[in-house]
Amino acid sequence: MPGITIEFTEQELAELRAEAREKGVAIKRLAHDILTEDVVRRRQKQRFVEGAVKFALAYKAEFEREFPHGMR
Repeated sequence: MPGITIEFTEQELAELRAEAREKGVAIKRLAHDILTEDVVRRRQKQRFVEGAVKFALAYKAEFEREFPHGMR
């Protein structure tokens, strides 16, 4: 399986080890989960916002016809 090497300070590595120990998982599993969850969450948010903007733009003209003075 492909992999990457990440360098940590001794303090950072100690914190990761402590967190992994508290969660009862291997440090590799913890690091993998942290990285992938963050990336997936950001990408999902980006796709949601892009979809919402596309939706809003598609109905913008109709909304402006129905509410010519905007919503107050």
